[in-house]
Amino acid sequence: MILERLTLSDFRAYRGRHVIELSPRVRYRAERPIILFGGLNGAGKTTLMLAIKLALYGRHALGMGTSKSAYHLFLRESVHASSALMIRSHEAFVEIDFVYGKLGDRSHYTVRRAWSTARRQVREELSVLQDGRPLALSAHACQGFLNELVPIGVSELFFFDGEKIAELAEDETGRALRDAIQQLLGLHLVERLRGDLRVYMLRQSANGARDDASDELDRIQAEYEDLLDAIDGDQQELVRAQEHLDSLVAEHDRLDLRLSERGGDWGVSRKSWRAKAAELTEALEQTERELRDELAGVYPLALASEALGPAFDAAAASLANRSQADANDLLASFAATLKDELDGSARGTIDRLLDAALKPVPSPETRLDFSHRALGRMEQAIRHAIPESDTRVRRLLQDIETTQGELDAITLRFEQAPDEEALAADIAKLAELARETREAAVDVAVRKRELKTRYRLAIDKARALRELHTARSAQEEIAQPLEYAERARRLLKDFRRAKAQRTISELEYEFGAAFQELARKEDLLANARIDPQNFTVKLLNREGRELRKSQLSAGEKQIYAIAMLDALARSSGRRLPVVIDTPLGRLDSQHRSNLVTSYFPRASHQVILLSTDVEVDESFYKTLSPFVSHAFEIRYDNAEQASCLHEGYFWRSRAWAAG
Repeated sequence: MILERLTLSDFRAYRGRHVIELSPRVRYRAERPIILFGGLNGAGKTTLMLAIKLALYGRHALGMGTSKSAYHLFLRESVHASSALMIRSHEAFVEIDFVYGKLGDRSHYTVRRAWSTARRQVREELSVLQDGRPLALSAHACQGFLNELVPIGVSELFFFDGEKIAELAEDETGRALRDAIQQLLGLHLVERLRGDLRVYMLRQSANGARDDASDELDRIQAEYEDLLDAIDGDQQELVRAQEHLDSLVAEHDRLDLRLSERGGDWGVSRKSWRAKAAELTEALEQTERELRDELAGVYPLALASEALGPAFDAAAASLANRSQADANDLLASFAATLKDELDGSARGTIDRLLDAALKPVPSPETRLDFSHRALGRMEQAIRHAIPESDTRVRRLLQDIETTQGELDAITLRFEQAPDEEALAADIAKLAELARETREAAVDVAVRKRELKTRYRLAIDKARALRELHTARSAQEEIAQPLEYAERARRLLKDFRRAKAQRTISELEYEFGAAFQELARKEDLLANARIDPQNFTVKLLNREGRELRKSQLSAGEKQIYAIAMLDALARSSGRRLPVVIDTPLGRLDSQHRSNLVTSYFPRASHQVILLSTDVEVDESFYKTLSPFVSHAFEIRYDNAEQASCLHEGYFWRSRAWAAG
């Protein structure tokens, strides 16, 4: 498929008729695939991709769940209007010309979707020309033809913008990728067919039921179908409630992270830290009091610990000498008294005995007057009291140092902490988000419980229906069709599993190749494994170990999403143009360079790139230029309140682009 031309008439920011040539041109003997559109934010880049999708898909271009009234409101608001106009237009159209090849045959198609808003009503007309001849189909049938030609589910893999990339990059639940894979494989059609076969079986069984059981069968069948409709509605409500909860959780996490970076956690816990500081101050004062008490006791003697031992020894020796001297004096006095009572010969004997009994007492250098009790107290102090006091003092000093360090750290945090008023709004918002998250979680839980109850009721109804069908399944005229239908359902189930397995293997290979081309060498992510049952993705690093998506940087998530979209597009087996809107916003320079050199030139045979001058700047334009067919600059005139296109790209002139 090649998009040849896009025509706009009074569509959104584009006043009047604009014809935009999209066919890749041959320059320097080579066909170049890239058609580049440049414009500042709000100029009308996204409008071009919206116009292509609107022409092809109508209401479904806004989303599969868009109501008719919402679509008509969109059409009404999409007719160009500005205060600079004297007369406002009430009509608009978008038209796309393209070539589509199938089984070797190429056909040219022109699709025009026009609408008018006169008399408060919106009237829409769709026309499709094939090789210049209108299709002999109703508008509804024409839309069905376009849906079959380029399925909208597949087009999502080729027409995407920064929001689509961000959705796939930031999705933690795997829901976005699961939807893309199911659209790629057409599994929703398989499931619909299985469901239709189930309904056929139920109806056939009901038609063959006995007359006396037909009323009951009809009643239970109606109740069962009502339950299925209710379950579908409940599931949609649950999905919306879960998405709301997920968005609240994500917003709460982002605000919490921002508060933490600004010191918000300190602001939240400021009162507790003040209490902690007061507690530490009181503990410090108590420890200092205990230290003063120790210093007032025997601890000062520990400062002279080396002199205490010799002093004790000297005191003990002095006490021993004094005791010996007292004993000598007592013995001499007793001998003198005895000699007075005896005669001369006995006195000589007493003198000899006394001289032998008396022990010499050395004359001390210093005489110390110590009693035995005082000496005992001195020994107790030296051996026990002083060492224990020294140990307690050391412990108290260590406690003081530790407590003072903690107190200094808290004091420093107080000095560096942001102002409470600066954080008050964010803290209040965080508390409000927490409350809303709790309420949303309760809502999700209630909806899950209600859905579970309906499932149980539906299972009961299905069981009752099965019993009724079993009772009449012996009727031969319907037994064989039912058997064939059941076989077909089993075959579709097997087909779904085999198709998913085969396509997912190809998708994993294509993703690995695409990611390696786009990623920097130091990027963590190397490959991905996709579960064929629930389509959840397991990311792997270069060593083959699993990575959580939260471990990837914003740029790596973007590259992951683009590589996955590229892999999905290649696995689809279709050759469609690629339309990309503002894809480089969250990438660093190296990832941007890889995307410019390795992805855009090979993304497809036709690449329509919508960019700002910041995303594709002069440097990147120079790299892209060998692959650029032609370029347009979208300029918005504030005075006219309208946009127009000029061939060229920002700093490049029209003459240069034409050459």
